[in-house]
Amino acid sequence: MKPFDENVYKFLMPLFFSGVVFFLSFYFCILGVSLYLYSLPIYAFLLLISLFLFYQTDKNLHEFMKNGITTFTHYTFYHRCIGIYLMLSIVLFGVSIAYIPFYYNGGFVFVWYCAPMSILCFISFIQSQKRIKRLKKTLEHNDHPEDMDQLKL
Repeated sequence: MKPFDENVYKFLMPLFFSGVVFFLSFYFCILGVSLYLYSLPIYAFLLLISLFLFYQTDKNLHEFMKNGITTFTHYTFYHRCIGIYLMLSIVLFGVSIAYIPFYYNGGFVFVWYCAPMSILCFISFIQSQKRIKRLKKTLEHNDHPEDMDQLKL
């Protein structure tokens, strides 16, 4: 097993570019240019890459947890992922709901791209929440007072 590296946030770069492309698609839609039809698949592809990288990191961290190696870095990783994926899920769900009245005027594209991505982000949120509960239990049972002080913050 390769050693744990501190650069566990490698999924954030595709996520950032996904957000940029997503807001560009809104801009194109407001302008009335049909380029949003081409930018939304790029957004979905980049978000899927980000989710894939998150699950790869999650799998590596889970291997460390199986071997009994848990650190506060694992906890902070999942804690930040909870916030990221909860916000993404809420925003994408809101966009898919907001475009339902414009369904026949091009809104169906936003509905059918945002709703499944919202579900995938919510699944990642639930996965992070499960892992953080498990990490809390293991960190409580270990004798690491410095980690417990950080958990209480």
